[in-house]
Formats: sequence, structure tokens, C-alpha cells
Amino acid sequence: MAYALIVSLKQTLEPLLDSARSRIQISSSELQPIYEDLCYLKSFFDKVKSLEDSNSVEELEKDVKDVLQNARDLIESHLSDVVHSAGDGSWNSSAGFSPKMVKVKDKLSPFIDVLKAKENELTGNQQLPPDVAVPVPVPVLSRINHGIVELEYEVKMLQRRLLESDSALQVFYIVGMFGIGKTTLAKEVYNNEDTVYKFHMRLFVEIGVKYKLEELLLRLLRPLLQERVSEVKKEETVHELGDRLSESLSHRTYLVVLDDLRDMRVWEQLRPYFPDVGNGSRIMITTRMTNMDCFRKYIHQKRLLTHQASWWLFYQIAFSNMKMDMHQKKGYVEIGWEIAKNMGGLPLALVEIGEVVSKLPKTVECWRKVAQNMNSHIQETSIPKAVNAGLPQHLKACFLYLCLFQRHYDIPTSTLIKLWVAEGFIEPEADQSLEQIAEEYLEDLVSRSLVIVDEQSYTGRIKTCGVIHKLVRDVCVTEARQQKLFCIVNEGTSTKNQRRLSIQSDVLLEVMAVSRVRSLVFMCADAEHQDPLPVFERVKWLRVLHALPIRFSKFPDQVLKLVRLRYLAITFEGELPSSISTLWDLQVLIIVSSRAISSPVFLPLEIWELQKLRHLHCMGFDLPLPSTDLNLMKLLTLSGVSFRTCVDGVLARIPNVIKLGIRFNPADHAVEVSCFKAVFSYLNHLESFKCGVTSQSEAAFSLLGFPSGLIKLTLGGSGFLWDEHTSIISDLPHLQVLKLRWRAFCGPKWELYEGGFPRLKFLVLEDLDIEQLIARSNHFPVLQKLLTRRCCKLEEIPLDMGDIPTLEVIEVDECSISLVESARRIQKEQEELGNENLKVRIHSSSDEL
Repeated sequence: MAYALIVSLKQTLEPLLDSARSRIQISSSELQPIYEDLCYLKSFFDKVKSLEDSNSVEELEKDVKDVLQNARDLIESHLSDVVHSAGDGSWNSSAGFSPKMVKVKDKLSPFIDVLKAKENELTGNQQLPPDVAVPVPVPVLSRINHGIVELEYEVKMLQRRLLESDSALQVFYIVGMFGIGKTTLAKEVYNNEDTVYKFHMRLFVEIGVKYKLEELLLRLLRPLLQERVSEVKKEETVHELGDRLSESLSHRTYLVVLDDLRDMRVWEQLRPYFPDVGNGSRIMITTRMTNMDCFRKYIHQKRLLTHQASWWLFYQIAFSNMKMDMHQKKGYVEIGWEIAKNMGGLPLALVEIGEVVSKLPKTVECWRKVAQNMNSHIQETSIPKAVNAGLPQHLKACFLYLCLFQRHYDIPTSTLIKLWVAEGFIEPEADQSLEQIAEEYLEDLVSRSLVIVDEQSYTGRIKTCGVIHKLVRDVCVTEARQQKLFCIVNEGTSTKNQRRLSIQSDVLLEVMAVSRVRSLVFMCADAEHQDPLPVFERVKWLRVLHALPIRFSKFPDQVLKLVRLRYLAITFEGELPSSISTLWDLQVLIIVSSRAISSPVFLPLEIWELQKLRHLHCMGFDLPLPSTDLNLMKLLTLSGVSFRTCVDGVLARIPNVIKLGIRFNPADHAVEVSCFKAVFSYLNHLESFKCGVTSQSEAAFSLLGFPSGLIKLTLGGSGFLWDEHTSIISDLPHLQVLKLRWRAFCGPKWELYEGGFPRLKFLVLEDLDIEQLIARSNHFPVLQKLLTRRCCKLEEIPLDMGDIPTLEVIEVDECSISLVESARRIQKEQEELGNENLKVRIHSSSDEL
């Protein structure tokens, strides 16, 4: 995984090259040549995704990675030694460093020369165009006698859509992960006799990731042209070829299948050359991508096979060469069923493992060995290549990293993104934050059908996610270990030469080889039984420490020596020591105190010296007022603090905070109410504000002064009155999400007025004592989802709210019978009006409902 290492090492060197940004002073002349080599390496691997001679490139990548890994070890070892041997302030570092860098440059230079020669060779052979890669061969399943009910049903459904009477040109997408049978389905429809009869011209072109636009056009034109392709290629431009294709198709009813489309930009380039002349022509596209356009489309989501269908497909292949009666096959059938079930309904895996099994000696023991060592056999199939096919270099490490988390674990996006950034996987861009870029990376992985969204936030952002398939995860775990990206540690796991460890069971850490480990992530539920303190003495280059499952009796002093830490998540009792400032590279600090959160303590003043801090979650702690002129200008999120943090002198020093989460303690009521109006005057970039009151009180604070850019607001226990305070919130011009929880507002009636909540999309009413909601459709003009949960006194949802044109979901959870009935009336009325988009969901433990 050379690319991730290149990006990470570049980020390590960049601040060192700028003496104004670095506390460690190193002559730039020592690092600049290596930095320039890194820039070239990144540009090379950006261009070379995969080549005809990819094996030679992979070997070069492996050798380069070893040299870079040693270079990073030397640099980080030197930096750690400098920090540990110095006092405070800035550190001059030259002694003994220059000879080491000369050695690194000497080892790196020959590889740079080889890569430049390779680039010249490939460019000369025209093998290095943008976005080039080799398509992964996928077994043709149509040669199998399909008895799968699901495929037959899909063929009929698509056939019906394809042949419908609409005369306009329509685009059909068959979407799904690799190996799920998209091509097989498309071919079944393409070769169907009814299809052959209707369309005068049928074209089937595989695109994959190795393509040139002119070559695609020529392949489409080949059946239509009388001239030889070579002559056409010489004399015509891409635009001329496209015009010829358009002219040739304009007089025919055509069906074009574009198979295995990996980049929607290809379709955007081709689409102008497919004419719509009102004759019922169709285009069918198979793709992993989900970011389709909106051009008269029909999307068919290809699903995984059921257990029964999986068994039937596997049986046809695995038993194809077996001359036995059913009684003799019994022992094989039991094992085969288990193998088929473990393929998770993925046709490609079923076919390839079925072929492996079909060639085995006909003994039950041989089949059993396959079942017991499934992962090793999967590695020998085309599945590992299919997983990575067409995946850009910048996404590979990010994708593999998802598998560091436990299986069946809903990965919190916020945690994942923080880890990606801390690991150095994200390449900075001038106009976007690292977190924004990382979020785009994740969305890209989702669009490629590699990552599944488990839960979305109310604003449509990904809240939790996971790897889309068990086999994909197994393949990625193996590859990550081989690439030394990370290693999942269970009992008996060797950690030699591994740089990142995910601890997923109660293991003896002290016996592991961890001296060069960069990341320790504790994921196991029984982690509190472990004692990692001796290990902390041996991981002086650690960048990431995620140890929330372990409960320390006090903050461990050993952690304070990990001066290269960028990410620290830890649970402990007591106070945070002032020497936390020695961790001057920290970007993420997540600390949870086991003391009661109702009586938080202040963080040490030295917290303000952590100038690189981007995210601070400190449950049970508060930010103190600094005595010196220090600011945390890079801080983006702050949560877990109480209102004691919300004083002018503190908030004025964190002006770029985007997300703020605070708790209100009525004991400090006088102080907090008086200062709260000034809170938001400093936070001009605030987008999300969450406040919870720890116990019942009257109006806890003032709502005046909310920043106009606020997008999400969550309130609980604040004790506001509906008629006095909601008008302030309703005037917020950008508010999209409003969550009102226990006693956020009090009183029997909420009457809305026209013109409020202009952009509100999601409204949550939870555990409120409200009895009557008075609202019409124009009071929430763009509302998409209304959730009422445990509002036992609320009598009904106004019937007029069903007329909100954007409303998609009304969800009622544990509310009164009358409220449930009103929701059902809304649904019935909308159905009678022809509105099929509105869904009403009722959840209740009561038999009466």
C-alpha cells in the first residue's frame, strides 16, 4: 500500500519544511529532495492504476514501499528522540540526521529512475492514458442451466419494462456489487427472443476500466460500418465518430448494452451520440456505481441470492462431474450446503468455489478441507482482483481500513473519518477541510457498491456504515495484513512488521512485536481485562491510540511519552494532567471520565497549547478560560462540556467550531443564563448545536442570538414555552433538522405561524407534554419527515400536514390511540388523492394499536 504511505509521509514532511509551522527546526535542504521524490511517486501512482504489465509495477510498488517505510521509521525515530531529549519550546535537530537522509535519498533514487523510465516506456506505447486499468474477468454464468427462480423473475420484469410502449429513449441501469450477476442478467435479456424481434439493431459493449472513448465508439460502430475500422480510426476524430454513430442509429430501433460501466463520466461522454427519435429505442447499463444521472432512467438493484438459490447454483457446478446417486451424495451435500451458505449469496463466489470443488478428488474429506479453509481458497479466485478493480489509489487504504472494525459492527462515520485523517490517508486540498474530503471518499466508496450505508442522519449524511459483504471483508483483512496496512489481533496472531493493530480479543500484548506499531485500536468488549501499560513503553512512534473500552484508574503517564500521537481516545478516572501539552501533534482528543457528568472538572490550562487540535470530546470535563493569549483556531467540534465552558473568553478563542454539544447544570443557572446570549456571537461557522439539561428547570437559557447558518438544532430539558420562544427558532433561514426532546418546550399547545421554518426537512417531537399541534401545510413548506415519539398527550397530527408536497414519512412511536388514528387518516386521504409517496409507520407495544 505504497500510495497511502506516500501521502502520509508527505504530510509528515510538509510542516517540517516550513519553519514557521514546525516546533522542530530541520534544514529544509535535507528533506526537500525526498519531498520532491514523494511528489513524483504520488503523481506516478495516480496515473498508473493497473496496466497490462501490472505485475512488474506491483513489484516496483512493493520495493518502493519498503524503502519509504524505512525512511519514515528513520524520520519519526529521529523526531521522537529530539522531543524526548529536549526541554520545551522549539527544538533544533541536525546532529546525526543528515547522513540518515542521504542514505534514504540514495536508496530512493534508483527506484525513481526506474519508474521514470517505466513511465516513458508506457507513454510511448500509449498505455498510460487517464483512468486506465485492466477489467477483471468474470465467469460467464449463462453457460449454466439456470433453474434459479430469482433470475427468471428478474428477466421477465426487465423484459416487460424494456418492451413497454413508451416511444421515448429510455435508460435502464442494472446496479449492484461486483460478481452479483449484473452481466448475466443483461445478457439473458439481450438474447431473449422477444428482444431480438423488437430491436432492429442490438449492440453489447463491455467497458470496464480500460477504455478510450474513440475505441468505444469504434466498437459500437463496427457492426454498422462498411469501411474497415483501421481506416476510420485514422481519418476521424472522436466527435466525427460520435456523429457517425448517431446518424447510423437514428434510422433504427436500437438496444445498446454498456456493460460494466465504472465511471459515470464515460456515459456523459457517450450519451450525446445516442439519438432519441421517438421509436422506442433503449439503453441498458450495468454498473457498480450508484451516482446515476436523472435522464429518463429505470434502476434495477441486483440483489444477492437467497440460501436456496445459492445452493442450486453451487450444486449445478460443484456436482457437475459427480457420477453418484443421491444416497451417495449425502455427505457431500451437507458440506456443500455449508459452503454455499458461506458465500453470502454472491454468484461469482458460488461459481468459482463451485469450480474448485468440482475438480477435487471425490472424497468427503477433501470437501471438508475446503469448507474449513474457505478464506485461503477465496484468495485464489478472481474475487480479490474484482474487489480492487478500478478503485483509485487514494481510496484503497481508506477502503481496507474499514475492515479494521469488528464484523457486524456499525461503523460510526465520525469515528472513521477522524481515524482516516489521523492516519494520514487524506490528501489536503486548499478549498476543503480534511473531513470534507474524507466524507467525499466515503460517499465514493458507497457509490462503487463496496460500502453499505447502515444509517443516515436526518440531513442525508452517512451516520454509520459497513463493508458490503462478508467475503469482501475477509478478502480485505487478508490483503491489509499482507500489505502491512493493519493486522487484526486475536490469540496466536503474529504482529511482526505490522504497523497498525486492531485488538479484537483478550490477548497478551506484552509478548507481541509492537516496537514499530503506529496505531493501536482496541475493539474487544473484554478489553478492560487487559493491561496495555507495558506496551505503551514500547510504541514510542504511535500515532493513533483508541482505547475507550479500557477503563484506567487514572490517566496513564506512559501515554504522555507518545509524542507523535495524533488521535487519542481514552477512558479514565481523575483529572487530565497538565503535561498533556507534550502531545503537541494531537488532532483528536476523546476523553471520558468515569466521574458523574453532573459535576465536571476543568481541563488543564495547557489544553490550549494543543494548536493542531481539530476535535475535542471531553465528557465530564470543561474548557477553562486561558490565562494567556492562546486560541484553538483549528478546532471544528467540541462536545461533552457544560455551560461553564460557554463564556466569552473561551468561545472567542474557538471561532471556527462547526459542531457544539453542551450540557446544562441548573446549579450554575445564574452564570450561564447571563452569558449565553453572547455565546453565538463568536461562533459564526456553527452548523450544529446540541444542548441537554441534566435536570428539570424553568427556561434554562436565552434562545436569542442563534447564528443564521445553523443547520441542526437539538434541545432537551430546556423548559421553553411554545408561544414565547419557538418564533426565534422558526426564523432560522437554514435550519433543516429540529429535534425537541424531554421538556425542550412546555405547555399544552404549539401554534405555528406562516413563513416560519423555510428549510426544515426533519422534525422530531419526543417525550413532550404537548396536547395540541396547530399547523397547516404551508407552515412546514419543505418538511420530509415527522417523527413523534412518546408524546402521550398529543391528540392528533393536523390533517392539513398531509398536503405538504415534500412529506415522505410520518412515524409514530408509542403515542396515543387518537394520534395513531390521525396519522392513518392522513395516509388514507393521501392515497385517495393519488399520493403514493407518503409512508406512515406506526410503532407501539400496545395491543390496542
